Amino acid sequence: MRTQLVLITAGFPFGTSETFLENEITFLADGFEHVHIVCPDTRVNTQRTLPANCTVYRFNNQLTLSDKLNAFSGVFTSEFKNEMRVVRQKYSKKRSLGIVKTALISLFQAKRLVHFLNKKFLQQKDPEKWVFYSYWCDDAAVALALLSAQHTRLKTVTRAHGWDVYFQVHAVNYLPFRTLIGTQLHMICPISEKGKQNMRDVWKIDEKPIHVSRLGVLPGKLRNNSHEEIPTLVSCSNLIPLKRVMRIAETVLLFNKNIRWFHFGSGSEMNTILAFIQQHQKDNHEIHFFGQKTNEEVLEFYKNNDVTVFLNVSSSEGIPVSIMEAFSFGIPAIATDVGGTSEIVNNQNGILLSENPTPHEIKAAIEEVITHPEKREAAYQTWNELYNAEKNYVGFVKKLTEFSDPL
Repeated sequence: MRTQLVLITAGFPFGTSETFLENEITFLADGFEHVHIVCPDTRVNTQRTLPANCTVYRFNNQLTLSDKLNAFSGVFTSEFKNEMRVVRQKYSKKRSLGIVKTALISLFQAKRLVHFLNKKFLQQKDPEKWVFYSYWCDDAAVALALLSAQHTRLKTVTRAHGWDVYFQVHAVNYLPFRTLIGTQLHMICPISEKGKQNMRDVWKIDEKPIHVSRLGVLPGKLRNNSHEEIPTLVSCSNLIPLKRVMRIAETVLLFNKNIRWFHFGSGSEMNTILAFIQQHQKDNHEIHFFGQKTNEEVLEFYKNNDVTVFLNVSSSEGIPVSIMEAFSFGIPAIATDVGGTSEIVNNQNGILLSENPTPHEIKAAIEEVITHPEKREAAYQTWNELYNAEKNYVGFVKKLTEFSDPL
């Protein structure tokens, strides 16, 4: 049995990012003797509470001008040459400057992380006790692929969510070293069946290492909100173009009857959206932007308030954890049919919109949910059957700890 876990994150446990790891980390800590969390030094020092058997290591992943220049020496490496062959043959893409730059920077960052991991964890230690797990299928997953080539008895695993799965959400329509990841990692764990299909059809890797491992959230409480007088809408996301929160604002402002909208999250579009609301808001619109809140604060809101429907109109997603959280309280969701969202939202537990709905279409969906309170029970049952953390993470940790030969 493998007893030591190295978990590589994008920032957790510092700051407020990767809130979904707050649930998973307790199950990881229960399943391993020790969890070593490796994260970039983001210069944020506010650390969330961790189980006692967790230790945090920070590494510098900031690129200086010198680093960027050094990265271009990677054109002479076998890894880069193989990747450009894949780009040409598998993906039928030209070797554009954007693709070359993306691959070289990824390789440079991966090799720097490999050096850090070797130095911290693998000097004169038994590799058969270790699992290395990247929470994102990014440069850290590339690093684990390189590490696997060096230490064949390691078990290396990556999750894959949304932006780290789908080529089309990136300006260069490409993600680097997918073939290397697919051939060297022991397990690749997309959070949705749609992600698995994309890996098979677009990445063109073997299915053997791919294991769908759904995320999950802890139990909420099914609330009976059938007697609410004013429909209450909630959304929770960063205020960035990909999340299309402006479209929610446009939708809410179409209503001529009383309606409430609460949004959790902040970002670059905050001032633009607030200015638009101020210009068009009517007396019947009650709108509150709470800014960045902790996960606990959002869940506390759900416990103490009647919410009619949760809204997510993103242009790209994996499977939104925010919808799982809403479902755990029996809150139906209206969401766009992007990424793996269709695996959680349907017309029984909410409304699945088209990929690019108009504000009028979103408004019609809201009105539909308001008149069908039975969607609340269906939402709660979807959470319990598919996204219950107590079921999903116990199974995932079992896969991690099992001793089996790496690929």
